[in-house]
Amino acid sequence: MKNIQLIKLEKYNDSTKYEKIAEGIYKALYDYEDNIVEKGQYVTAFSFMLEEDLNEIEDRQYPLEDILDRFLAHVSEFIQDEKDNPVMILELCTQGWLDSMEELIKITDKHVYNKEITKDAETYVELVIE
Repeated sequence: MKNIQLIKLEKYNDSTKYEKIAEGIYKALYDYEDNIVEKGQYVTAFSFMLEEDLNEIEDRQYPLEDILDRFLAHVSEFIQDEKDNPVMILELCTQGWLDSMEELIKITDKHVYNKEITKDAETYVELVIE
């Protein structure tokens, strides 16, 4: 993943539904219809480009899944996720954990990818943020 940018969704302009906490961080003031985000939980939106040479376009699950795990987040909305388009736009939620959201938005402008490493004759996949 590269070209990671915070984006402000139009819906965040509705001050009856969202409170801006910091740049790129919003608190939901209501429960989403599908309850994927509940009142009081934190959301943000990112756009990023998947990298073909790292097989991210074909396997769209990683490194996104590892980012979600590391920052205790989940996808609350897939805004742009067409199979042939390397650019994804997602809304992410860290539930009630503001500190997790503050750490998550630090991936802006970083290069994020998975890298295989071998340790003690075992092969692991490591999330790299640089």
